[in-house]
Amino acid sequence: MKDRIVKFMSQEGLSATKFADEIGVQRSSISHILSGRNNPSFEFIQKILSRYKSISAEWLILGTGTMYKKAEQMNLFNQASTQVLSNQQSNLNQPLIEKASSPEVDKKSETLPEPEILASKKVDKILVFYSDKTFEEFNPTK
Repeated sequence: MKDRIVKFMSQEGLSATKFADEIGVQRSSISHILSGRNNPSFEFIQKILSRYKSISAEWLILGTGTMYKKAEQMNLFNQASTQVLSNQQSNLNQPLIEKASSPEVDKKSETLPEPEILASKKVDKILVFYSDKTFEEFNPTK
């Protein structure tokens, strides 16, 4: 399991210190696990899985499957694009609000992209920014 933790940290670009801070364990715990002195405890594994929702528990614990939960990620992306499409379709019949505060604003009517065009687009990357000034990057193609 140590090798999978190292691989995950490398994939995410995390140092041992940053990883310990992210999952809320003492830095010495990470050091002991990475050196092979200790095996990760159940609580340690729970903390990883709680902090990094995209990592596959099966991969982390058993070493089978892929590092990331691809099926769940794809469901998330499919739901998101379905939601965007339904929002776009419901907005097609609503008039657009024009800015009337200044006379030099171009008053041409804007058009929204056709739903077929949106359906053909694929999500390349999702960035999630947290209030503690950290972020996570999700790549559905990996």
